[in-house]
Amino acid sequence: MTWRVQYSLNGADIIARFPTPETAIEAACQLIDFGHAVTAVGIGADPADSISRGEIAKIYAIWARARKPALWFSN
Repeated sequence: MTWRVQYSLNGADIIARFPTPETAIEAACQLIDFGHAVTAVGIGADPADSISRGEIAKIYAIWARARKPALWFSN
């Protein structure tokens, strides 16, 4: 099943398609990291078939922390 990521680029809505949920979520996180507004991640056009914007924000926060781990200092 194809997953889609919908985001805004220069005022236009863009839909990109991905083969797995993992690649779609990774792409959405990278788009957010680049400053784009991701409006939907899911399998269909119906909002009920999409991950909510709040959930996308939570996933992005976890993704961003994993990419930039805290520095640990030892004596």
